[in-house]
Amino acid sequence: MSASDLCATEDTVLLLLDYLVDPLLPARPSSRDTPSESLQQSVAKQVHAVVLLYNYHHIKQHRQLKFEGFESFSKLAVVLKPTLLAHMKLLQRSNDSELDDPDKQLSVTEKKIMDACDISNSLDASKDIPSTEGWPISKVAVLLIDSRKENCFLKHSSMTEGVFSLIEKDLDVSSCISEVMSEGKQKRKKIKVTRNFFEDAVDEDTLQQVAFSAVKEAADGKGINQNELIIIRSDVAYSLSKEKTMARFYIMQCKESKSDDVFEIPIRDAIDSLQGPLVTKSSGKWTVTQVVDYFHLLPYAGIMSDWLSRRKYAEAIIFVVVSK
Repeated sequence: MSASDLCATEDTVLLLLDYLVDPLLPARPSSRDTPSESLQQSVAKQVHAVVLLYNYHHIKQHRQLKFEGFESFSKLAVVLKPTLLAHMKLLQRSNDSELDDPDKQLSVTEKKIMDACDISNSLDASKDIPSTEGWPISKVAVLLIDSRKENCFLKHSSMTEGVFSLIEKDLDVSSCISEVMSEGKQKRKKIKVTRNFFEDAVDEDTLQQVAFSAVKEAADGKGINQNELIIIRSDVAYSLSKEKTMARFYIMQCKESKSDDVFEIPIRDAIDSLQGPLVTKSSGKWTVTQVVDYFHLLPYAGIMSDWLSRRKYAEAIIFVVVSK
């Protein structure tokens, strides 16, 4: 690949900041105005996505690029977007004292940058597949599909503004204990849950109940009941939410027909949107691609593609047999 075919680090990060963060920032920097807490949270969430996109997904496709750590990424972001300085507590300090209490010394945006750098580093863009052995499960993720297995239900702007995602739910003490109590079932097949939530184990039945609960919350008002849902595929995938953790992934089918506004996106279109680079050059100008709009689905892309190809193959076999 020639240098002209590779978007430079600064240009890539700027494109991502323009696309995901800039709509939330003021036109001009101001040292007098302190961003509201809600704005700080929103900006932090968007910057977190930019770090993941560059430090893991983009570098994975272009491994000659340099990983940008917490300090270098923070400085680069402020150089490219000066209005971000209001969201950076550490960079506003006049002294160079050591970072000994991140909770107090870092802004919410800086914490998110550090968190995304840690996640990206643990996934290791130099490897085709992350080394996830021993990583605990920290959340469930659900691809909800229609009765014909053609379209899917995706959430929009729930995790990152302007970006699609699956139905996801973190595992924590309250959600898991409530599901265990509601089911009243004994623990059988053990699956370890994230260390930082609680040192315990959750069985597969409980994980499934958390998944059903997540669908119920996400599809509230859509007329979808649990007795209409069946799990047709389950697997595990790396998580983009928490360092060195996994997601329990389910493909869940709604057996009953629903209106088109529930399952709006063709499954094939969603999978195709995950192919290719994050940025591309057109007419001499670099732009972001639709991969950015769907990047939260990237951990599950291989599983989804495998399921769809197996389904198409099975349908083709059935068609041939029936035709004979």
